[in-house]
Amino acid sequence: MAIDSGFSIGTVSIHYYGLLLALAILAAFMVSAKLAPRFGVNPQHIESALPWLIFFGFLGARMYFVIFTWDHFFSRLGDILQIWKGGFSIYGGIIGAAIGMYIYLRRNNLPKGKFFDLAAVSLPLAQAIGRFGNFFNQEAFGYPTDLPWKLYISPAHRPKDYLTEKFYHPTFLYEALWNIAVFAIMLLLFRKRLPSMSGTGQLLGYYLVFYSIGRFLIESLRLDSFIINGARADQVIALLMCAIGLGIIYYAREKTTS
Repeated sequence: MAIDSGFSIGTVSIHYYGLLLALAILAAFMVSAKLAPRFGVNPQHIESALPWLIFFGFLGARMYFVIFTWDHFFSRLGDILQIWKGGFSIYGGIIGAAIGMYIYLRRNNLPKGKFFDLAAVSLPLAQAIGRFGNFFNQEAFGYPTDLPWKLYISPAHRPKDYLTEKFYHPTFLYEALWNIAVFAIMLLLFRKRLPSMSGTGQLLGYYLVFYSIGRFLIESLRLDSFIINGARADQVIALLMCAIGLGIIYYAREKTTS
C-alpha cells in the first residue's frame, strides 16, 4: 500500500508535506488577520510580521530536530537541507516563531501581549493542518496496534525493531485532532472572555497549558521520541510549557486585579 509523497506538474515536484505546511501558514495568517481588529491590532502588522515568523519558525523547527538527531546528521550534513523529507519539531517551531515575533514587535515598538494572545488563537489550527503532512512522509507514528483506526506503515519507514509489524498508532492524527480541540477552546475563550483577557497574555497561557497536556499524553505512544537520560525530551518540555502557561495565567490575573 504505497503512499505518494507528492506529485509533479511538468518539471516541478510538489511534496504534500510542504504543501500542507504552506496551507497551515495560510490558515493561521487568515485567522489572525480576521481577528486582529478585535485585539486592537492593525492587520497590516500581521502581514509584515509573517516573514519573520516563517523564517525563524522553520529555522527553529529544523534546528531542534537536527540537534536531537545529531547522530544521524553528523555524517550526513547534506541531509540537513533536505527539508522536503520532513524532520521538523513543533517545539522548535514554536520557540523560533516566538523569537521572530518578539524581534519584530521590539523593532516596531508594538505591544507584545496582544500579538502573542492573537497568535495563541490561530496557532493550533496551523498545527492541526501541518500534522497531516506526517501521513504522507510516514513519520511521527506510534507503537504497533490492532485498533480499527490503525495506520499501515511501509517497510522502508518502519523502525528497525519493528520491521515485521505492519500497523501502528497514527499519533500525528491524535495530535491533529487534539489541536483542533484546542483551537475550538481558544476560539471559545476569545469570544467569551476577550475584553478581560486582551493583551494580558492569558490566551497565550491557556494555549500553552492545553496544548502541552495533549502533547504529553500523546508523546507516550510515539516510537520516535527523543530520549535523554531515560526521559522523553518532548514530555519534559511539555511539562515546562504547562508550568510556564500556568505562570503566565496567574501573573496576568494578578496584574489585572491589582
